[in-house]
Amino acid sequence: MPFRQIHLDFHTGPAIPDVGVDFDAREFAKTMKAAHVNSVTVFAKCHHGHLYYNTDRPERHPGLKPGLNLLGEQVEALHREGIRAPIYISIQCDEYAANTYPQWIARNPDGTNVGTKPLGNPAANYTWQVMDMNSPYQDFLAEQTEEVLKLFKPVDGLFFDMCWDQPSVSQYALKAMLKKNLNPESAADRARHARENALAYMDRFHKMVRAASPQGGVYFNSRPLFNLDTEIAYQEQVEIESLPTGGWGYMYFPVNVRFARQWGRPYLGMTARFHKSWADFGGLKPQAALEYEMLQAISHGARCSVGDQLHPRGTLDKGAYAMIGDVYRKVTAVEQFVANAKAVSQIGVFQVHNGQTATTEATGRTAEGYTRMLQQLRHQFNVVLPGSPLDGYELLILPDRFRVDEALAAKLKTYLANGGKILAVAAAAFNDDATASLLPELGIRPQGYSPFATTYLQFGDAINADVPDSHHVM
Repeated sequence: MPFRQIHLDFHTGPAIPDVGVDFDAREFAKTMKAAHVNSVTVFAKCHHGHLYYNTDRPERHPGLKPGLNLLGEQVEALHREGIRAPIYISIQCDEYAANTYPQWIARNPDGTNVGTKPLGNPAANYTWQVMDMNSPYQDFLAEQTEEVLKLFKPVDGLFFDMCWDQPSVSQYALKAMLKKNLNPESAADRARHARENALAYMDRFHKMVRAASPQGGVYFNSRPLFNLDTEIAYQEQVEIESLPTGGWGYMYFPVNVRFARQWGRPYLGMTARFHKSWADFGGLKPQAALEYEMLQAISHGARCSVGDQLHPRGTLDKGAYAMIGDVYRKVTAVEQFVANAKAVSQIGVFQVHNGQTATTEATGRTAEGYTRMLQQLRHQFNVVLPGSPLDGYELLILPDRFRVDEALAAKLKTYLANGGKILAVAAAAFNDDATASLLPELGIRPQGYSPFATTYLQFGDAINADVPDSHHVM
């Protein structure tokens, strides 16, 4: 998996004319080569549902220059320069399909369509219409994917985007749920079916790609990273999309990479050249920021990816690629030292699961807290799950919002018996009402939660060394 990548978005609305009219394949590839890029993800199909290659399908972008096989020329030109060219396909966002086959749109429990509402201020309320993968749309998408796999065989890989678990009460989803004896009126059952449906279509499309191009990479984006314990079978790589100034923040990557690097797959950190967020044309982040983000990624053994968006006319931003080239020149100099490296971590920190879809955003303050502390202390650590191998860690940390169940307690007892250490924060190792410890080995006798709105602590003589003689507010 190459170290210096570009993720080249091309979400281009149908009202835009002259699409690709200024595209020059040779100039395109030379620009990438000069910027030390060795992989570019290029577009077969965008969120608008349009296709960017020669096809008889009606979804071909209506404004694409007649006769221009944009994707084909991109792939050929990049390969000529020795640059990898995986292909992008949007999954659950497809405006063309939504407008042509509205019965395929996912539906909310109140009967409304998921996504854009028919009335209101488009500038304030616009979002994508979301397709239902229970519907015939899935076969429609499969036909498009099969065509791409046939036309560009062998593909370097397929990047499938917008692949979250989408609950729906469409006629197709209801039928599928009832067939499995699930109750559509139950939010839990709807969520369960959405997850099972997502796993099924990931399995289907993963097999489709690997059958056509056995060496091709496969990645499903927008999946919860902390589902990798069950979904790694469908992912040939792991990508951490994180535009620090675009809403993710600068702590998102350091938290997530310590989990992503444990699954035996190549992994990468994806930022963007934009100052704000995707397709922020005219917004160019400071070079120091891009350099920091990419060198941080490679310091964790991750590959590097910079997001960009091709101008609708088919041209690249010269200033952006001058900056990317300067940064990737530095990456080129050091990537050899981490190409086959494996992170060595002494500490395992348990991921806090919010009981629904596990993401770092849902419990971000806890994750940010321990990541900041351990980074500043210069300790090497991984983020782990209850099912993770624990034997290799000298210390396990149970964060304050984490809860130990009986199965994990048994596992932790064995870990302690074999010489391991545990730092249990707050009530992590207690039962629900904090009246009993699930790990008596910790030597703590919990008395339940305080009945007071504000609690004060006075240290006893046995442990008050260097602690001021005061009532400390908790």
